[in-house]
Amino acid sequence: MVTSIGVIAAACARAFAMDGRIVAGTRLNLRVDEALSSSAVLLTSMAFALLATVASAVWLTLGQTDASLLPTAVAGLIVLADGPHYLLTLRKRFAAAIVGALPYAVGAIAVALSAVFGLGADVLLLWMTSLAVSLGVSWCTIGTMPQTTRAVPGVLGTSVRISAEALYSALGSQLGILIIYLVASPTATAGIRLAYSIIFAPVFSIIQALTPLLLVKMSELDAAGATAQVRLAGKWLAGGLAGVVLSGLVGWWVSATGVAGAAYDHIGPFLVPIGAALLGNLVLDTALLVLRFRAEPKTPHRIRLMIVSGDIAVQLALTLWFGLPGLITALTAMAVVKLVAALLTWRAVQEPPHPDRAVTA
Repeated sequence: MVTSIGVIAAACARAFAMDGRIVAGTRLNLRVDEALSSSAVLLTSMAFALLATVASAVWLTLGQTDASLLPTAVAGLIVLADGPHYLLTLRKRFAAAIVGALPYAVGAIAVALSAVFGLGADVLLLWMTSLAVSLGVSWCTIGTMPQTTRAVPGVLGTSVRISAEALYSALGSQLGILIIYLVASPTATAGIRLAYSIIFAPVFSIIQALTPLLLVKMSELDAAGATAQVRLAGKWLAGGLAGVVLSGLVGWWVSATGVAGAAYDHIGPFLVPIGAALLGNLVLDTALLVLRFRAEPKTPHRIRLMIVSGDIAVQLALTLWFGLPGLITALTAMAVVKLVAALLTWRAVQEPPHPDRAVTA
């Protein structure tokens, strides 16, 4: 839970300090480097890290009165380390981003080796140390970069809305999984978690890693018009679809053959609904990304809010009433709704003259 809180807070910080500035800056014909501000990233990361730490402390205190509050530092460090890495990626300083991530990778390898050879390393200490070192290395690199930031008028409204969307999406995607712990058997819970975290995690991680580059490319194509952006979005969705389908096929093979052990025998029923949910999110996110450059900030925000509100309501109702079959039905049904919403959004993307970009919800 502490890790989930940190990841959600990091996503909100990304959206507020960087994604929002890129979208707002593009509408003012600013380059990505001109719109991004390292000071804004630092201040935003610190604020959301504090929120994540406090939220984690509250969760642990409510859950266990004798729980150690040390893990709350992990949530804050996740946010602090993610900000500079994301900023380096957006500025296409890939070598620096990789160097900044290496300490985190070394820490993960150390934990894995310790588990394999029974060395008994302190996982929490290694985790926190690697995050702190990655944070320091990344910010040292950013400190040596030339700053070309320009003022971005009207950025606050865009940043707040995009950050709120990140929060909505995270809550909507995690809610049903959290509820299922209360209403389903441990076997079913393990099956759905394995399908999420093992089978589809690799392709989901790749999509997440490449999303910043898609955002930058969309910004660069803005001057070429909506047609160029839609063409790029189509290629992006084709690649994402191939990855999700391939992951699902691998999961089906693992479940059918039992090659990975009995634990994976239970993932079969969850592959289609989870794969559909991932595809629904991917298509909707991509459609809204194109729309952001063509519409007022409130339009994609309203679409997202309506979809996520419906998603949460459907997941809550069906999961609490029907248990695991209800969650499966909710995931599949909302995937269809998101696909339909994405298609309608594509139709709304027109070529309005600058600076109006007047696409209404």
